[in-house]
Amino acid sequence: MAMYKQHAQFNIFIALPLFLGAMHYFLHPVRNLMLTFTGAFVYSTLFMNPDLDLASQIRLFSIRGFFTLPFRSYAKLFSHRGLSHNLVLGSFTRIAWLVGWGGLIFFIVYRTLPTQGTFLKFYKHYQPFILYSLGGICLADWSHLLLDINWKK
Repeated sequence: MAMYKQHAQFNIFIALPLFLGAMHYFLHPVRNLMLTFTGAFVYSTLFMNPDLDLASQIRLFSIRGFFTLPFRSYAKLFSHRGLSHNLVLGSFTRIAWLVGWGGLIFFIVYRTLPTQGTFLKFYKHYQPFILYSLGGICLADWSHLLLDINWKK
C-alpha cells in the first residue's frame, strides 16, 4: 500500500496536471473554474482522501490534523479499506459527511436550516463551481485508489 506522501506526490505532480490539461483541452473552462477544481483536488488529496478512515491516528494539533477534524468521528464509523475505498460510494460518503457537519454548524449558528428554495437558488447560482468541486474531489479519490491498486500489484 502506498503511503500518504506517495499519494500526495502522485496526485499533485502527475494526476492534477494531466486532469487540468485534459479539462482545458476538452472543456475550455474559465480560470475561476480551473482554480475551483484545483483547490478541491488539492484539498481532497491532502485532507479528504480515502484514508480518512485512519484520521484518528493523525496528530490533532497539526495543520493536517486541524483540516481533518470533521473526519475524526468518520474514522470511528468506517473501517480502513472498507466503504471509504469504494470507487463511487467512498467519495460520496466523505462529501455527505462534510455536508452533514456543515449543516450541523449552520443549524447551531442560525438555529434553523435553510429552506429548499434557498438551497436550489444557491445551487443554480453556483452550479458550475459545485460541479467542478465535486469533480476535483472524485478525481483525486480515484487517483488515490488507482495508486493503491497499482501498488498492490
